[in-house]
Amino acid sequence: MYTIIQQLIRYTQAMKERYQHAREGTQYSFDQDVVPFTKEIDNLISQLNGNAEYVIALPYMNKKKYHILIQNLETLSVECHYAKTSRKIFMEKLKSVKYDLKNIKESETHYG
Repeated sequence: MYTIIQQLIRYTQAMKERYQHAREGTQYSFDQDVVPFTKEIDNLISQLNGNAEYVIALPYMNKKKYHILIQNLETLSVECHYAKTSRKIFMEKLKSVKYDLKNIKESETHYG
């Protein structure tokens, strides 16, 4: 599971970069850019869902928080490609996702 979390953390950085590029004028193709990117994220989420009970049992995590994490990952993977996405909302979701992934990674390392 450590590898899944590491990959998701890297993808959050990619989301931030894609969002910044979109804000600077980059136009992403839905079929060539958005769909493949979201499929990669969905694949990792699917793998993480296989360990959902373990993740939910970690300190500072519960079922509701886990579902919000998954929902935010899914929406961010699409929203990062569009300049019209609210910067404040995007950054808040990204910050929340990074925080939760960091806690899962640290908890797994410590308890795991």
